[in-house]
Amino acid sequence: MSRRRSALLISPPIYDTQYWAHWSMPYGLLRVASWLRTKGYVLKLIDCLDANKSRTAAKRMRKVRTVCSTESYVPPRWSGFRPKEHERIECCFGLPVDELEKRLKQIQAKAHSARESLFDEEVFPEPDEIWISSIMTYWWESTRDVIEVCKKVFPKAAIRVGGIYPTLAPEHAIEKLGLRNPLHLQGRELDPLDPKQQRRDLIVSATIPGANPLPLDLELYKEDGVGDPEPDGCRPDYAILTTSRGCPFKCAYCSANVLNEGRKVWVREYASAYEEVKHRFSQGIREFCFYEDNLLLGKGNFLELIRLIADDPDLRGIELHAPEGIEVRLLHPHVVQLMRRAGFKRLYLPLETINAKMQQDWQRTHTNMDRFFYALQNAVEAGYKLRCQDINCFILFGLPDEDLQAVYDTVVFASSRVGSVIPMLFTPVPSTPMFEMYRDYIEQKGFDLEHLNGKLLPFLEYNRRKYRNLSVRDYSALEGLMWRLNAKVRSESFNLGGTGRVSQAFRDVFASYQLEEVP
Repeated sequence: MSRRRSALLISPPIYDTQYWAHWSMPYGLLRVASWLRTKGYVLKLIDCLDANKSRTAAKRMRKVRTVCSTESYVPPRWSGFRPKEHERIECCFGLPVDELEKRLKQIQAKAHSARESLFDEEVFPEPDEIWISSIMTYWWESTRDVIEVCKKVFPKAAIRVGGIYPTLAPEHAIEKLGLRNPLHLQGRELDPLDPKQQRRDLIVSATIPGANPLPLDLELYKEDGVGDPEPDGCRPDYAILTTSRGCPFKCAYCSANVLNEGRKVWVREYASAYEEVKHRFSQGIREFCFYEDNLLLGKGNFLELIRLIADDPDLRGIELHAPEGIEVRLLHPHVVQLMRRAGFKRLYLPLETINAKMQQDWQRTHTNMDRFFYALQNAVEAGYKLRCQDINCFILFGLPDEDLQAVYDTVVFASSRVGSVIPMLFTPVPSTPMFEMYRDYIEQKGFDLEHLNGKLLPFLEYNRRKYRNLSVRDYSALEGLMWRLNAKVRSESFNLGGTGRVSQAFRDVFASYQLEEVP
């Protein structure tokens, strides 16, 4: 009988100036784990972003970055340090690499001890393969650092890197990650039992079709894959659902088409998803989060799923979330009513901008203000309340060539009509039309992917060609305003369109706001 292959799965920490860890589960990696189990693998997971009970990740200050620049430094001491206006403190969120190395050495020591005692099946062995998920392109550095320490502790293990980053920037990953003559494969070409692939480090792009319909392997949080409980293991109290992949549209800033190899939409059969929900609910999980490219494109399948959930008396108390947003064009009255009955407590709508020209420039041809109003009215009639965070809308800013007055107008509209505003700073994504449009500027600035993080305002200098007196303070004030508008005032979100003195004062500031345009 041949020995079962072993795979260590790692979700890296991230390096960023801010991080929201509420839904940080590595759902792609956990689905791959279920797929590897079907191939006979012995598995172990290290989730460096495993959040605590309050769903926050530990952080450690790492360096100081200058916005719209390649400059960075580490101060002599962090105690009492305050960044300048044009600086941002970058932190390591999650388990730092030096602590990860200690975990890897513990695995190594246990494996050696078990091998000497002839109890190979009782403890996770040294891994044949190490699978590493890599998400945002501007987080690539932590993937590199994880690979470096893995190769140091387990030099014989083959490395597999998959996820958004190696899908959108495979050439960058091949050059920068320090892999040994890596083989670049599409997910559909991956065969873990192929001896030729087993011997190579791999860069895996796009999804693995065999893994798509499988549930997440959450048991990895409690055991190492062969029944040895982890002392600090704990199954998360929520689950991620992906019931579809893909989007037929091609917005200028979006990479969904590349991630899913075209515009075809894949839909997971609703009965399978329903059984997964019931199983997780029986384990005590009450919150389920849908991570989809376009949730309602497989509308019939999705509605069947949530209808089963809504009609199941054993699922009372369930909470459903779709934090990536719902296309307003498809939020029909019967859809939003069923969503509310099934357990969606909040809605997230991609408003982004009320400027029709900008929507056209972004190739957002499937949405407009009429459709947004349509969705908003249907949501209100279904029982969602305005200005109390039942309905939330995303506003996108920090783009090249943007009109800041249009951003302010969008903020005013969103706050007065909806209430809850979620600011989203723009990050140019490799492989998208907008990235290619501004590639010359990106290369002229000498930016690598980590410098393109939207929180570092990579297009500040570019936009100064349009607005002479544009500064970091303008963007900080704009983002700060959005968060303040969400603050509760007398148990209600601040109403920018109200008649009070504070509301009037804000409107007066907006009316006088003006940037000097370059002639």
